Amino acid sequence: MGNSRKSRPPDDVVKAFAKRTFSRGNRVALGLSGGLDSIVLLHILKEIEASAGFSLSCIHVNHKISKNSGSWAKFCEDKCSILDVPLRIEEVDIAPHLSCGLEAAARTARYSVFDRQDVDYVVLAQHQDDQAETVLLQLFRGAGLNGLAAMGESMTFGKKKLVRPLLSVPRKALEAYALDKNLEWIEDESNADIRHDRNFVRHRLLPVIEARFPSFRETIFRSAGNIAEAMTLLDELAEIDASNAINEGRLDASRLIELPRSRAKNLLRHYLFYNGMRMPSSERLDEMLKQLTGKGALVSISHDGFEIRRYRGFVHAAKPIPVSPGLRKIWGGESRMAIPELGGLIVFETGEAGLDPERLSEPMTVRVREGGERFRIHGKRPSRLLKNLFQEKGIPPWLRNSLPLLYCGERLVWVPGVGIDPEYRAGPGKNGLNPRWQPQFSDIGRKA
Repeated sequence: MGNSRKSRPPDDVVKAFAKRTFSRGNRVALGLSGGLDSIVLLHILKEIEASAGFSLSCIHVNHKISKNSGSWAKFCEDKCSILDVPLRIEEVDIAPHLSCGLEAAARTARYSVFDRQDVDYVVLAQHQDDQAETVLLQLFRGAGLNGLAAMGESMTFGKKKLVRPLLSVPRKALEAYALDKNLEWIEDESNADIRHDRNFVRHRLLPVIEARFPSFRETIFRSAGNIAEAMTLLDELAEIDASNAINEGRLDASRLIELPRSRAKNLLRHYLFYNGMRMPSSERLDEMLKQLTGKGALVSISHDGFEIRRYRGFVHAAKPIPVSPGLRKIWGGESRMAIPELGGLIVFETGEAGLDPERLSEPMTVRVREGGERFRIHGKRPSRLLKNLFQEKGIPPWLRNSLPLLYCGERLVWVPGVGIDPEYRAGPGKNGLNPRWQPQFSDIGRKA
């Protein structure tokens, strides 16, 4: 049996963290629930704000789950008012995310609020007990290394950093600090409901573990750190494998076949993360790899709101692209033409071999494919069916009906990924307009 070591005081831990992390002038926003951990962190950050030189604010997310949620928001408002800390209260709707479970739905909605904040750092008050609970829950769910690494002290979050300065501090130390400073906090009644997995682990399992292994929090914290280091090495290996496997947003499926299975899974996991997807379970990843390296002509797998497909030896990942039959939009000469119906925009750049402005004598319109379109890519050759040109250029079938086609009058003059009608192209030494399709949710923009 191990003996639990006395932890450093929370204020010392946070002061050291702030010194090595924050710079003068940084905007720091604390996720304030009103619970013990976030109230302690609020008071410590307020205490060091002036000396450290950062600007502190708070965000309270009202999930509207509890009948007491309104009073919790008022509690946070009062505490921030006393401390003269700006507070933003945001109400969220968790209903669209409930298929993932209540806790995951609340977290997804909460993090979307954090992502919208115009700050340099979002600070969360998760502590050592939270980390231990997370590792155990991930272990029970059969998570891979990424899940067992649990929460990191710092991570890139959009254009900001999300940080957790209390991860090495046990809850008992936070409670001792709060009592010593006569702090008040709120208790979420749902935290006592052991029907929720996390609460069962917290109230039923951890006391039993602590009776036998008093130092379990520290050892689990160290283990999570060791696993995170292993994940870093795997990420570096994936970067090496990706250097000759991922190009223009596509993954070469032959590399998944050539690599040893463990490295192929690591590369596929990296590709999913590269495209902003959540990590699948180990079994799901195995099935994806099996399908993507199989012999089917066209593979399509749905995962986390994306479609993962294999076409002509390459893996593509994109969110479903909208189709807008009969779309017609007039180009007014702007350099960036937004087409929200197709999930992107056309960027017009000046350069050689572009569309000759002097030849664009009729109104320019954007349309979508309806079938039977013909397009000329060589000046001395007849026009050809657009369907055949798409096949030759290797443009995936699922993208073809959602690409913007540019017409001058009734003449098709530009097709993304195919080119410009030579009769409308600027002559040698003369600049023209080069359209470029820039979608938000597909990889054709990297190719065209």
